[in-house]
Amino acid sequence: MAWKPGESGNPGGRPKEAAEVKALARSFCVEAIHKLVELMRSDNERVAEAASNSLLDRGIGKPATVIVGDADSDPIQVEGRIKLVKPVKPEGKRSEQGDSGQGDEP
Repeated sequence: MAWKPGESGNPGGRPKEAAEVKALARSFCVEAIHKLVELMRSDNERVAEAASNSLLDRGIGKPATVIVGDADSDPIQVEGRIKLVKPVKPEGKRSEQGDSGQGDEP
């Protein structure tokens, strides 16, 4: 389904339950880290490796993923466009020159 310009695909916003679940999950973070440390010290190498990787991913961040093309094809190119717009000062703030903070418009 396509939305009309200015129409939201989610007019009600995020469900309240999502924030509650996120807060509940965060309340167990310290306990989860302690459990991962315990598992990292396991005699089972697979368990220890998985726990170690989880700790490293959360503590340092996942390693960068390198994207390459086929050996016989052109390199992958990423293109993007940046549109420069004139900044507008927040309403009620005035510069030292005394402008209205609303750009060049009268």
